[in-house]
Amino acid sequence: MRERTESATAPDGRRTEAAAPRPLSRNREYNLLWSSNVLSQLGSQATLFAYPLLVLAMTGSVFQASLVEFAVAASRMVAGLPAGTVADRVPRKHVLLASEAVRALALGALAAAIAAGWAPLALILGVAVVEGVSTALFSAADQALVPQVVPQSQWSSAVARNTARYYVATITGPGVGGVLYNAMHVLPFAGQAGASLAAFCTLLFLRAPQERKRIASAESGGLLHHTMTGLRWLCRHRLLRVTVGLTMGFNAVFSGLLLVVIGMAQQAGAEAQVGAIGMLMGAGGVLGALAAPSLRPRLTPHAAVMLLTWGASALVPLLAVLPAGYGYGAVLGCVAFLAPTATAIIATHQMQITPDSMRGRLAGAIGVSLGAASALGSLGGGALLEFSGTVVTVLGATAALVLLALLSTVSSPIRDLAVRGTPEPETE
Repeated sequence: MRERTESATAPDGRRTEAAAPRPLSRNREYNLLWSSNVLSQLGSQATLFAYPLLVLAMTGSVFQASLVEFAVAASRMVAGLPAGTVADRVPRKHVLLASEAVRALALGALAAAIAAGWAPLALILGVAVVEGVSTALFSAADQALVPQVVPQSQWSSAVARNTARYYVATITGPGVGGVLYNAMHVLPFAGQAGASLAAFCTLLFLRAPQERKRIASAESGGLLHHTMTGLRWLCRHRLLRVTVGLTMGFNAVFSGLLLVVIGMAQQAGAEAQVGAIGMLMGAGGVLGALAAPSLRPRLTPHAAVMLLTWGASALVPLLAVLPAGYGYGAVLGCVAFLAPTATAIIATHQMQITPDSMRGRLAGAIGVSLGAASALGSLGGGALLEFSGTVVTVLGATAALVLLALLSTVSSPIRDLAVRGTPEPETE
């Protein structure tokens, strides 16, 4: 079979035939990066439900359980911008390796403490902080490396697949974590330590291109200078400000709902179905990622964002009337199905207008927004559920989603996404 070709223009103006980029399934570096992230997220998803279940078993307080989720999210938020600067200043492969090594050590220590029968809340919170910082470093380096190992024509597909890996981990992780936790409380945390170690070993084989050239050409100055430079650059770009803000708002609500449905299931005596809830949510996300390549040509970017925000606004109120357990998972799964298409469109536009020397700091800024969103969402959701009840919590989440949908509907940068196919000048 002849290899498919694409037309290209030579420096002298003549038309030439250039080989089409190989499919992502045959891109060795992308697949190593993708696989290591799946392993890392698999462990994180296993403990996502194990953390609150462990604290609930110790204290019986949904609010104290939310403190652990808050610690992970808040530490990721605080570390986000410096992590992005680090990813722009040192080899990104080294950042990935260091973050997984530290995560494996911290979770291994927590597993040992649980096995020994001594795991106070302070220790759990400390490990959660380490995990949040490691996540910030890994995410910044991982997102910044994608445009280096994937041709620009495949960025949108890569982003959709990267969204899918989160949900692949979500399908498997909570179910495995629930089974392991029910068998022995220590196993989910020991499993995450092992998953991080496996991710570390996978990353050893990664060949990151252009690292020396990028670092050699980087501007001079210290960590604070580079962090502020990146923040000022981000603030000058309205499209980035609006899309990061939209992502932050949506993730705040969704992160809060994850904890809320765990608490609601526990209060209703459906704790055994918590793993199934996570699996249904993950299945919706994977199906959405698989459908994204077909949906993107049929939807304008504005329509994809509207479908996500207004669709979520219509689905979330069902949590107040559906029976505890599988119904919650079905609602979250439907919301997760809508997310990958909008995410791929937004993230591709963000990559197009961001120079490589700033991509770590963009990823760091996104990490800060997601960390802040997760922290506020988890803390707010836990507090509302414990002190106000189910109906008020669900109505509050619905009101927040309706507000996001209205803002997205009238936002000119979101409406103009369809015509922003050309990258902006790479100014710093």
